Amino acid sequence: MAASAWSVFWTAKHRLGESGFTLSGGIFRMSLHKTSASANLLSGNVSSFGSVSFMASGGGVNAEGQTLDSVTWTGAAGVETFDSANEVYSPTSSALTSVRYACIRLSASAVTSGFPLCYAALSTAAFDVGAGSTLKMAA
Repeated sequence: MAASAWSVFWTAKHRLGESGFTLSGGIFRMSLHKTSASANLLSGNVSSFGSVSFMASGGGVNAEGQTLDSVTWTGAAGVETFDSANEVYSPTSSALTSVRYACIRLSASAVTSGFPLCYAALSTAAFDVGAGSTLKMAA
């Protein structure tokens, strides 16, 4: 199955509307999550990265996610568009197991914190990325 569209968390929309943070600066990180994170992700009421939990990790891939490079925002006809360089996950020593979702957050200074912005289902079921294989994702 193809990945779903990105879904923006209700709390991110609310906080943005209150000018609680700006999207024009900061560090954006993408992390991979297991099926067990679905209850937290699908609630839409996620206010901290710690409440998402259940990160998929293994094979030398950082469980806290990777920094998105070349982040851009463009606006036209009332539509804001987010883009970044493609993210590549390449486990080396063992498989990256039980991957199901990706989450993008506006990160604080520490890699394990930040404010979750959106998530996408990468598949209808969990999958593994074998050692030596590559998972390439476009934000």
